[in-house]
Amino acid sequence: MNEQDYSVIVVGAGMTGIAAGYYLGQRGIPYTILEAKQDVGGVWNSHRWHGVRCDSDVIKYSFSFRPYLSDDCLQSGANLKAYLRRVAGEFGVLANIRFGEPVSSARFDPKTHRWTVRTVSGVHVARFLINGNGYYADQPYVPRFDGEDLFRGEIVHTSRLDGARRFQDKHVVVVGSGATAICCAPELARVSGSVVLLQRSPSYIYETDNRPGPLIRACQALHRRGLRFPVRWLRRYLQMRDDLIFVGFRRFPALARAFFRRHWLPAVGEAALNEHFTPRYNPWEQRIPVAMGMKEALRAGRLRMKTAEIERFEADGIRLKSGERLPCDVCILATGLNLRFFSFEVFIGQRKVALERINFHRGFMLGGIPNYFQPMGSWHSAWTQRAEPLLRQAVRVIQHMRARGLDEVSVERRDGTAVPGITPNYVMRSAATMPWLEGTSDLPSIDNLLSLLFRPRRLRYG
Repeated sequence: MNEQDYSVIVVGAGMTGIAAGYYLGQRGIPYTILEAKQDVGGVWNSHRWHGVRCDSDVIKYSFSFRPYLSDDCLQSGANLKAYLRRVAGEFGVLANIRFGEPVSSARFDPKTHRWTVRTVSGVHVARFLINGNGYYADQPYVPRFDGEDLFRGEIVHTSRLDGARRFQDKHVVVVGSGATAICCAPELARVSGSVVLLQRSPSYIYETDNRPGPLIRACQALHRRGLRFPVRWLRRYLQMRDDLIFVGFRRFPALARAFFRRHWLPAVGEAALNEHFTPRYNPWEQRIPVAMGMKEALRAGRLRMKTAEIERFEADGIRLKSGERLPCDVCILATGLNLRFFSFEVFIGQRKVALERINFHRGFMLGGIPNYFQPMGSWHSAWTQRAEPLLRQAVRVIQHMRARGLDEVSVERRDGTAVPGITPNYVMRSAATMPWLEGTSDLPSIDNLLSLLFRPRRLRYG
């Protein structure tokens, strides 16, 4: 067999797809990336609302082979998209991307041991398939409310909101309590007549000033001088810190609640703390949004909080179930997205694969689907911290097969019930059918150590 017999199709040119291209290219494995949109970036390309950013430290979120050095801990979506395009160009990945190629189906032929992938423009064939389509659907979650058709203002979901828009002299109501709402509302308050953040129930929120501490600054300075080890160590340290916080908050919820109480009490006072910042659930049962500038916006009166349920929309406002009425010209729905682990149908021969409740073996292979890899990041931390090591494992499997002339690799299918690490609404809406992780701890700092023990020969080959 020649080298082309071990070619790879990668679906998606976001974080996972670009990292896959880098590692495949470094090993001399031919690949093509199929991207549905017209540019790289995944969610950082398609989401452009006010304040869109990643809540993970960029030094940890960025690629290990090209860390993002910055004087800001968190980066905007626009900066992350530019970073991804820069990396894709630097390492020759951009030349292997075909844009405007949404995948409709992928079929594995058990006789030829190859994948046939169909897009709008035709058919692509390769030995292996790496799926980097992420886990969010393009279509957002849009709840319906009584009276919407009577409302004379505008209702727009953040996924369709252009961050360049201004709402001077407008009453803006942001509906939501998750990460999108917490990022969006303070930025909207800068460009709107008034902003109310309307949440059905509170969330735990952590505010940062976005300035890196002395440890991060020192490691970045050494990296710029050619010493790579400090940043590699820093990334592992930050991941271990995040995992310890996640486990510690889940194990000792009373201490975690006390932490958030102390974090917000001086800024908002006792009454507002109890009403708007004291959730019904324990810390890290749901993702913790990270705010920037929220305390200052609340103190200045540019942003108001309201914890209540919507009864209906009226011609020029929103009526709450408490009876209160909020004037509203523009309602921005920060109500999240729908989970979607698979953006296309999968077949083995003539049989369509039922993907509900399927096992994610070690977080990167799906049970019963040959020559298929789909790295799954962590729910509570930076996606790349687990996805990138899993991609390296996938490439090791391909190398192992190429060296031995093997045709097929798979793991046994074992249907099960997912036990998500966190339980926000967007996860629970899909919990009954979503894939489940096996062979992982769901803590990247532990899983990444265990990945060093991974041996490709332990898988099932044919």
